Amino acid sequence: MIWYPKGVCTECSSTDLEWIEASGRGVIYTYSTTWRALGEYAQAVPYVVAYVELEEGPRVLTNIVGCEPSAIRIGDPVLAVFENTGEGNALVRFRLVSDR
Repeated sequence: MIWYPKGVCTECSSTDLEWIEASGRGVIYTYSTTWRALGEYAQAVPYVVAYVELEEGPRVLTNIVGCEPSAIRIGDPVLAVFENTGEGNALVRFRLVSDR
C-alpha cells in the first residue's frame, strides 16, 4: 500500500496501481497539540495534529477532533470522520473510539 497517492510504485516503479478502500480504523502513532496560532487558525486552538497508523499499514497526517487534547494518548484507537469542505471535497480527520 502506498500513501500518499502516487502514479508510480515507490518500491518497483510500476504504474499498475489500484485504489483500495481502507477501513477508516487506526491508532495514534504520535501527536502534538497546538496552543497558539496566527491568522485564520488562531480561532481553532487548541487543536491536535497527529500521525495515525491505519489498520492497513500507512500512516497519515491528520487532526484528532471531538475531544479535549488532554484525553489523547499514543496508541489510542481512532476512527475516520469526514468534513465537507465544499465543492464536492472532503477532509479526513479522526476521532477517538469511545470504547478504549
